[in-house]
Amino acid sequence: METKHLRNWEDEMNICIRCAYCFEGCPVFKELGWDTDSPRGKIILSYGLLTAEIEPSQKIADKIFQCTFCKDCVERCSSSVSVPDILEAARAELVDAGFATDTHKYIMNNVKETGNIYGDTEVMVQESDGDTPVFLGCQYLSRPNKTKKYLKILSKLGIKPKVQEETCCGFSMKALGFTKDFEEQKKKFLKLYPHKEIIALCPTCTMFLKEEYGLKVKHAMQVILEKLPKADLDMKVTWHDPCDLSRGLGIIEEPRAILEKLGCEVVEMKNSKKQSRCCGGGGGILMSDEPLSDKIALTRIKEALETGVDTVVTSCPTCETVLKKAATEINENEGTNMVVRNIEDIIWKGLK
Repeated sequence: METKHLRNWEDEMNICIRCAYCFEGCPVFKELGWDTDSPRGKIILSYGLLTAEIEPSQKIADKIFQCTFCKDCVERCSSSVSVPDILEAARAELVDAGFATDTHKYIMNNVKETGNIYGDTEVMVQESDGDTPVFLGCQYLSRPNKTKKYLKILSKLGIKPKVQEETCCGFSMKALGFTKDFEEQKKKFLKLYPHKEIIALCPTCTMFLKEEYGLKVKHAMQVILEKLPKADLDMKVTWHDPCDLSRGLGIIEEPRAILEKLGCEVVEMKNSKKQSRCCGGGGGILMSDEPLSDKIALTRIKEALETGVDTVVTSCPTCETVLKKAATEINENEGTNMVVRNIEDIIWKGLK
């Protein structure tokens, strides 16, 4: 097998000293427990693909796709090995070798045909000709009521959103190894969305537009914090840090400051901020291994329950979705009463 993607990362793979610091916070390793489930193990598998010591197979592909791209390993690595980049390349090799799942192909086809991961041909977001370009992203395009609320919040705070037709930023294509499709999608994005300074609603889109496209992007919470008036909601909550927001963008204190400004007491989980535990929804794992994603989400909800509060707040629609599912399961099975809410719901309540 020709390894045109992984060969660019050979030096990076050799930097890994096999120390196993990455085991400590890896959500996949915590649930499954085998070396091949760890970042170190996946780098070894990737190196085996590069050197042809390992033949590509569905078993290898299953392991390489079992990663949430949470970046906890990068945060803990003494050598700062870029595990997600290596695994993107390994996934690209496996996709080229014919080991993409039908689900992956279905999602990619959705993006190519409709411009969003859900294949929604009738996106119902009202366009507006404001001063500040706001990129919604696939997740918010699929949630029109939440999107309207977010845009109303920005308007109430004196920001005039410019909302226009858009297409997927292509993160899922790149993360899942569909490199040829991504390059085509990137051209579509740049043609349709020429803005250089953007507010984005989704943490993953924010990070990707900044890192991959080199755009000046702020997450909506950074802008909201500057303009938000104080309120007295008298709530006690815990905050779940989305991986792309905290470890990816370093946006950690802003959401906590927003909640405190609104009169919310924030009780921290034992794993928080840059050491936050992943929700289990990232890196395409929802498409490739939903049962594993569910297990990781349940672990996170159990951490939230340990704080003694009954409300988890986050800002990532993927985190919100998988954590709500886990909270519903644990509430039904154990009689708990955990609620998961997106931060725009709390902000809207404080502004009313």
